[in-house]
Amino acid sequence: MKWLLRKIRMGLRTEIVLNIALLVVAFLLLIGFTVLNVTEKEILEQKKAGGHIILSSLLRGIATVEGDNWYQNPNISRILTGFAQLKEAEGIWIVGRDLRPLVTRGRGERYGKDLRRAMSQGTEEVRVERSGTLWWSFYRRLILTAPIRRGGKVIGGVQVSFSLVDVTDRLVAFRRLVLILILADSLVLVTFGIFLLARVVVNPLKRLVEVAQRIREGELNRRAQVEYENEIGQLAKAFNQMVEKLAAKQRDLEKTIKKLRETQQELLQSEKLASVGRLASGVAHEIGNPLTSVLGHTEILRKKLKDDKSLLDLVERTKRETERIHRIIKDLLQFSRPPTSQIEDVDVHRIIQDCLNLVTVQKGFQGIDIDLSPRDDVPPVRGNSDQLQQVLVNILINAADAMPQGGSISIRMGEEDGWVTISIKDTGEGISAQDLDKIFDPFYTTKSPDKGTGLGLSISLKIIEDFGGKIKVESKRGKGAEFTIFLKKGSG
Repeated sequence: MKWLLRKIRMGLRTEIVLNIALLVVAFLLLIGFTVLNVTEKEILEQKKAGGHIILSSLLRGIATVEGDNWYQNPNISRILTGFAQLKEAEGIWIVGRDLRPLVTRGRGERYGKDLRRAMSQGTEEVRVERSGTLWWSFYRRLILTAPIRRGGKVIGGVQVSFSLVDVTDRLVAFRRLVLILILADSLVLVTFGIFLLARVVVNPLKRLVEVAQRIREGELNRRAQVEYENEIGQLAKAFNQMVEKLAAKQRDLEKTIKKLRETQQELLQSEKLASVGRLASGVAHEIGNPLTSVLGHTEILRKKLKDDKSLLDLVERTKRETERIHRIIKDLLQFSRPPTSQIEDVDVHRIIQDCLNLVTVQKGFQGIDIDLSPRDDVPPVRGNSDQLQQVLVNILINAADAMPQGGSISIRMGEEDGWVTISIKDTGEGISAQDLDKIFDPFYTTKSPDKGTGLGLSISLKIIEDFGGKIKVESKRGKGAEFTIFLKKGSG
């Protein structure tokens, strides 16, 4: 039974109910079986006693008839007829020493073995015919046999059989009554047992389990209610003490983890900023002076070519892009310091279009199809036009570098959970799982030295985070990459 309960998943209430029910039913069945067995024996003894009285009376009647042919005496026939008319009697047989039937009355069959044994032993024999099981027996007949004596000798035998159908009927009715009483008593006892055990054991344990589940979900302020001073109450007290210690340990652990994370972020940021600062100072020194010279030359050209509009337009574009490069160098120098660029509402559509006009004329974008699906319902975002353009250009150039044999780039705009999103997806080589967590680290790159320094994405992430946004990357090796930029909506 214990093995079966382990295999079947059930609650404590169900298990207690099942055990109580089994115990009560077993107890009542034992009492019912005992009562039924005693009653059955008493009924049979009464039948046997009645049968002995009838058999004794019959033998006394036979003894009053004298002569060698006593069995032919009319009185014998009258005696047998009288006994055969009794309701209890089924059949009467009188046989000689050779078991030959002399006189018979009623119905039934002659039991030669019983008569032979009674005549040979000189004693009365009693046998009950029955079938069925120990709990559910069916009685057919009661058979009594006795020898007939004359002058101290056995001259024959007599057999009287009684039907026990009435006994079976009484026992069946009694068994049915016992079963009904067992079921009714079991139902009453189990119901009261369930009520009492539920109040004392199951309900307190159920409430304790509910509190434990809440604590498992993180509600460490929950406590078990101490209702009794018994073992259940002691369990609730011990549980509350355990939760108190667990809550204290969790608070200490959270403080420690928070300090560790802050320290780790500070160390990582310090290392990144120090590295970027060293690089920025070198870049500013090497590029700053040439850029100043280029800007001066473009100013001279702009003055000299003021009448040639086509060339003047090229000079203006050159000056604008050179100034943007100059600003990028300045932003690189400010990477480790709070941003000083102006944050305002910017038009995402215009910036994306400017980026495409800038990059599509470059050699690396030959053989690459760009699919732009503009959306008029996308609102402006908070940011800086030049810096956002720098981020998008960097991601587009990275996508083109990942498709040296050509491919496609799709650009989608939308809104998600209160953010304005810009998704750039390519069909290039993709990013491996081990590289995916490192792509935003300064100086980390999988490109050759002549194609990148590993600063593009780290600077892009810094810019977007300064805008209050974030960047999400999804990629698998050989299946392209998708960069999604999340930006705050504009205030307009």
